[in-house]
Amino acid sequence: MNATQLATTANGKAVEELDVLVVGAGFAGLYQLDHLRKLGYNVKVFEAGSDIGGVWYWNCYPGARVDTYGPLYQFSSEELWRDWNYSELYPSWEELRAYFSHVDKKLGLSRDIRFNTRVTGAEFDTDRDQWVVQASDGSVTRAKFFVLCTGLAAKPYIPSIAGLKDFPSGRARTSALGFRFVG
Repeated sequence: MNATQLATTANGKAVEELDVLVVGAGFAGLYQLDHLRKLGYNVKVFEAGSDIGGVWYWNCYPGARVDTYGPLYQFSSEELWRDWNYSELYPSWEELRAYFSHVDKKLGLSRDIRFNTRVTGAEFDTDRDQWVVQASDGSVTRAKFFVLCTGLAAKPYIPSIAGLKDFPSGRARTSALGFRFVG
């Protein structure tokens, strides 16, 4: 595989060339990053949030927790589960974030993740057999493979409930998908 090669676009910005560009730093994206690295690919991840965790970066409202036994929210690699145990059967979002931090420390994933970076466009260049991906920071990346690990592809639905807009919210936050979390 090639090392990262830089070229220049017509507007003078550097273009990063990769074997694989993964979008999303949740469970699937982090797994892909680690696995593809081990196979020798030159791979990077673009993540819209400012930290890893996917939905567990965004879902941090009071009381948020998993709905399945905690051990199912772990990677199967012994290197990662050997020294990690959840303190609760259904861990909270805080504990999932701690787990993601544990995984990052073990595997050094953050060095290949560009945080606060959203994909704004992608086209396949048939002449070069590569994806050309534009990001929110104005950068352009070329990659042989473009892997989307963006989770649930759903549009939020907010039901029409009388008085919903008048509900006292304290502090509120909006997720990447437009969900409003109140805390």
